[in-house]
Amino acid sequence: MKNFVSLFDGMSCGQLAVSKYLSKDEYKWFSSEIEYSSMNVTNHNFPKTKQLGDVSKITGTMLPKDIFMVMGGSPCTDLSIAGSKRGIVMESLDEYLRLKNEGFKFEGESYLFWEYVRILEMTKPEYFFLENVNMTGKNRKWINVISDVLGVQPININSSLLTAQNRDRLYWTNIPGVTVPEDLN
Repeated sequence: MKNFVSLFDGMSCGQLAVSKYLSKDEYKWFSSEIEYSSMNVTNHNFPKTKQLGDVSKITGTMLPKDIFMVMGGSPCTDLSIAGSKRGIVMESLDEYLRLKNEGFKFEGESYLFWEYVRILEMTKPEYFFLENVNMTGKNRKWINVISDVLGVQPININSSLLTAQNRDRLYWTNIPGVTVPEDLN
């Protein structure tokens, strides 16, 4: 049995992809999502999903010991060209946890990247996968911060290679052999 933890799960598109390769008896899905409409879609399509709620409140006791993969797309609202350009604010998990423990009120949402890192360190999965927007201007510095923290360089893939949508994204993963897909026009 493979245990997946999907943070910022949305309507569980990651689970949709995994379910094409593994039967429902071969994996368990742990979802962190706070939007009820998205959770309702997930629960309708994948009723065995274990809903964890707010990513900032996940503890080790909520998850099994052996995690196959942690995946997610932390909020880009403060990183994208259309967003506040505030960035993820702090540059280390320790700094984030100190501020969180002191009751600091964070602005925006992109700081939640540090919750992804916290859960990654807590679970020590075999594989991880993180998606975010391709950052430009002053926010390019966060590409290096994220890369340093995760220990891998991102792969830049624009969804236009595979779909009609133009979404330039960065993907950080330790899954071997991941490359830019062929352009399907």
